[in-house]
Amino acid sequence: MSSRRQPISTKFKLRSPEYIAGFLSSATNILLTYPVNKLIFRQQIYRLKTVDAFQQLKDEGLLVLYRGMALPLIQKTFSLSIMFGANAHYLHILQSFSKADHWYHQPIASALAGSTEAVLTPLERAQVLLQTPKYNAVLRNGLHAFILMYKHYGIIEYYRGVTLILIRNSVSNIIFFACRKPVKDLLPLASTDFQHSLYDFLSGGLLGALLSTFTYPINVLKNIQQSELGGRHDRPIKIFRLVYEQRGNSFKEFYIGAKWNFIRSLVSWGIIN
Repeated sequence: MSSRRQPISTKFKLRSPEYIAGFLSSATNILLTYPVNKLIFRQQIYRLKTVDAFQQLKDEGLLVLYRGMALPLIQKTFSLSIMFGANAHYLHILQSFSKADHWYHQPIASALAGSTEAVLTPLERAQVLLQTPKYNAVLRNGLHAFILMYKHYGIIEYYRGVTLILIRNSVSNIIFFACRKPVKDLLPLASTDFQHSLYDFLSGGLLGALLSTFTYPINVLKNIQQSELGGRHDRPIKIFRLVYEQRGNSFKEFYIGAKWNFIRSLVSWGIIN
């Protein structure tokens, strides 16, 4: 095999299969797991037991259960598309500037892809508001949420919680892309296409579930911050201290709902991977 590297073009190509694969896998994931995600959200915000969160959703009815699903469907599909597609492109660009592959190329590409995903913060922001019960009678839909935020608080309100999103995305991406292949390599050697798909599902699901559990407290803080309209845009450390004190100085309280999040993530990331 020739050791001479082929010239690499840095031209951005939207037809990259990573973008399409990320988009379609995420759409499938959202359609299957949205109700569970909403249950977890209620547990994160209100510290509810599973049975109480389930009863709250049951009392609100099926229409409210799927209220706001269009936003995560749009946000997650484009987010995962960016995650896989932008990671591939950033890695491609970094490698084009070097005569050899370096270990730090992948972490940098992953972090940059995670940061790029943060452009979708307004969609995630509106989604949180639509999932918060106290706004059920205030906000009609996602468009109404965007109009209300801009009219009363300005465009900055779209980006409430963006710092926590940047931290979550960058950390998650770095670990996911660094560990995806090593985790799969721990499984027996696949000899058929079905086994390859099965191992991709198992390795991606397990890694995604562990990652989602690791970053769960960040999502709790992000959701609490984004569940408010107006007010101060406090720094993440101040929000952490406030929530920590409100929850009896117990870090364990940040993991309410984490078991259902683990199960949801196991299925979600298995599909995505």
